Amino acid sequence: MAKIIAETHAEINCIVFNFPHVIEGNEGSKSLSYVGGDMFKSIPCADATLLKWTLHDWSDEECIKILKKCKEAIPRKEKGGKVIIIDMVLMDHNLEKGDDKSYETQFFFDMLMMVHVYGKGGNQQGWEKLFFVLVLVTTTSFLCWD
Repeated sequence: MAKIIAETHAEINCIVFNFPHVIEGNEGSKSLSYVGGDMFKSIPCADATLLKWTLHDWSDEECIKILKKCKEAIPRKEKGGKVIIIDMVLMDHNLEKGDDKSYETQFFFDMLMMVHVYGKGGNQQGWEKLFFVLVLVTTTSFLCWD
């Protein structure tokens, strides 16, 4: 995703942040760089952080730690700082199915997350609960900008 953003919007500098062994060998460009590290320790300062298919791999407690580190890496809300999350929201199984293929995919994803040690398949209520708890416990100061 960062590569496409960097190619189509040259004015945006993108950082792909992952474990060092994951990004090893990737070549950056003028507006794309690869940085190795641990998101539980620190995240590079940026105007926005994007978590794509990340939070479902972790427990709620670990998600809160990750999101706090994201908050530390961005400017204050008033200055435009953003945390963007792209992840699956599972349908409520009590609702009418509608698109069977979509329902089936989400069902298998949910089963996969049940056998994953830390993972979870989040429905709307689960994500809302996580974000509500995050708002209650977040008292982190901003490290990158004031």
